[in-house]
Amino acid sequence: MKVAIWGSYNYGNYGDDIMAIQFAKYFKSINVRPVVYRLNKQLAKRYQIQTTDSLNELFDDAEFCIIGGGGFLVENFSAPFEEDFRRLKIVSSEKNCPVYPISIGGEGLGKNTSLSYWRQQFFQGETCKSSSVRLPSDRALIHHFGKEVNYYPDVLLSVSEFWQIPSKIKYNNIINVGINIPNTIQCKWLAFQLSVIASIRRDIVFHFIKTYLPSSPINTELRPKQLSSNIKYHVYTDPKLTLEFLASLDLVVSYKLHLGLTALALGVPFYSLGGSGKAKAFLNSIGADFAVWNPGDKRFKVAAFLSNPQNIIQAKNRFNFTIIDKFAVESRGHLELLNKLVKNVSSSFR
Repeated sequence: MKVAIWGSYNYGNYGDDIMAIQFAKYFKSINVRPVVYRLNKQLAKRYQIQTTDSLNELFDDAEFCIIGGGGFLVENFSAPFEEDFRRLKIVSSEKNCPVYPISIGGEGLGKNTSLSYWRQQFFQGETCKSSSVRLPSDRALIHHFGKEVNYYPDVLLSVSEFWQIPSKIKYNNIINVGINIPNTIQCKWLAFQLSVIASIRRDIVFHFIKTYLPSSPINTELRPKQLSSNIKYHVYTDPKLTLEFLASLDLVVSYKLHLGLTALALGVPFYSLGGSGKAKAFLNSIGADFAVWNPGDKRFKVAAFLSNPQNIIQAKNRFNFTIIDKFAVESRGHLELLNKLVKNVSSSFR
């Protein structure tokens, strides 16, 4: 049985890639042949996953298609993404292939969300079937389009179990902080402040993080001007390697949702710095509003917080990991839903 996996996988982005690969690995575990749309060729080869850049080839002979995660219910949507949905709507209709959006999400606005034209056309269309969403508020939006919907916490909250990432044991008193910030003037000032802190406090190491593959054309994240024993640079090349790296940290500060969310899933606290609405909505859902820093905090507040080792060490205690662990278990619902879809299709062959 062939199943198509569609998503924004052509940018070499950590959060999107790990969702595509996790869904594909799950399908393979239940003897289904997944084909992923526009996954990086090297990652596809490494994980033995079939990929294609052709939408027609993706849908040919597919029993059904899933949208494999993503923030497709957010309001601000760029032209390339809108064009992708136009093509998805047209080709899925031509091929008469059902599409099931899985673990998609918005910004907590629910039915008040204003979606772009082609997304509305897709979600209202005949080929779009039932969905699973990662925020409770997103259910009202999908219901608004007349479709069935299930809520489960974000599928990537299960990364520790799914990818078998062990907890790291600390062998010294060095504090490791992951920093993922955009390449803006304010963030450059923050990076300078962190370099000063690193030169004074030899017990703190700041790891700047690039969440795009080296081959990606996107270069919006800040890279430190100079590296040292206390200023390091992690470049995403493989989901598992980045997961193992995240597990070694004491704190992650990021403006990206899934870098921080997967860190939390590994037991590492996550603070969102000037992040998107979907990052704020997720942190709100786990009772961690305190972990949202506003863009203006980049100037002084963040550096002051990170200059004190006790703030970093105690950050984990502020999070309710009982809720996070509970969400991790419940997040398996997305994969269980896929299993039911496969069984329903298989039973129709008998």
